[in-house]
Amino acid sequence: FDDLLTTADIISLHVPSTPRTRHLVSADAFKRMKDGVVIINTARGDVIDTQELIKALKSGKVSAAGLDVLPDEPMLREEAELICSVDCDGHDLRTLVADQVLLRMPNVIVTPHSAFNTQEAIARIAETTLENIKTYLKGVPQNLVATQQNLSPKEQEHA
Repeated sequence: FDDLLTTADIISLHVPSTPRTRHLVSADAFKRMKDGVVIINTARGDVIDTQELIKALKSGKVSAAGLDVLPDEPMLREEAELICSVDCDGHDLRTLVADQVLLRMPNVIVTPHSAFNTQEAIARIAETTLENIKTYLKGVPQNLVATQQNLSPKEQEHA
């Protein structure tokens, strides 16, 4: 990862959102990057520390960003959501505002996170769902979701 940060002209992120990948790209990571790097995030919004990304974009450390995801994307669907009554339903208002700032920066492109929404992908989702129902009814469920409760201690270390 350190080699990537110090040598890459373009960094494209493709990791799941886990406690280990939250803010994987942090202030420290930005410091180690080459000046003028381009960041592309099609993974999950919380993989990048949004406030640090804004600082890096403003300083020129990051010359541009292509974002397919933002940390509190669902909350951004309506501008009115930013004006919260009490606690924004558990969302961090600073992150919501930072997301709004990113949307308006000239060196940032934000695309809708909708890669799943193609005819082929929807067909695969439907086929998988039907197959999951069939195997469940036969008593041999497949594609089970692993939770912390049913992982071994070693598996939990890597989750």
